[in-house]
Amino acid sequence: MSDSEIALGLKSALEVGSQYALNTLGKEDGFFLDHAVKIGLPEDAAKFITLVASTPVIGDVLKKTVKELEGELVLAINRAAEVSITEVIPIVGNSITEMTIQDAKTILFDNNQYAATDYLRGKTYEPLCIACGSVIEGALNKKIVGNASAQDVWGRFTMAYNQVADIVAYVPLVNLEPLETNLSLYTTQKALDGVFKKVGDEELKIRTDINARTNDLLRKVFGMLD
Repeated sequence: MSDSEIALGLKSALEVGSQYALNTLGKEDGFFLDHAVKIGLPEDAAKFITLVASTPVIGDVLKKTVKELEGELVLAINRAAEVSITEVIPIVGNSITEMTIQDAKTILFDNNQYAATDYLRGKTYEPLCIACGSVIEGALNKKIVGNASAQDVWGRFTMAYNQVADIVAYVPLVNLEPLETNLSLYTTQKALDGVFKKVGDEELKIRTDINARTNDLLRKVFGMLD
């Protein structure tokens, strides 16, 4: 087969993978209960949680508040990712359609079982972060956990951070790093990481399991691997 035919087969595999990502991630608990893609706290927020737990001068009431906010924030971020997926996947799909695949045979016969997904990621990740950013920012502002949005919870988390900062400002050997995370960008990147993880999982199935090749093009192209 020609490179152009193989490229179509690779794109078909990626499209099947993106649909799989939609079906698995775009529902309640799609991110939150899947430990392979669950979005944790940003690094600076996680360090703050650790510092609060290990610093005796911080009162038990404030420690409890921070711990509760940790759980609320993780849930809210994952919920925002879940509700955004129905809009994110069509953007990913457009990127697959518009992408030019060079050296398609090399990608198909690569020993890396995720070669097509890695190629897609390398070519589209930065543009996708920009294209999907507004979608996920909107999701972060939706009141989807109780009557609060992820941004609401992040605001309360920041207030607790400021309280702790005042308490430990003059405590020797306690280093409180600033919160510098852009929550929208962070969630966008993590949500896309989850999407690519699911696309890669489906590529692996298509490469190794004949039954996962759900159309003639996939059977023709990936049958060459057999």
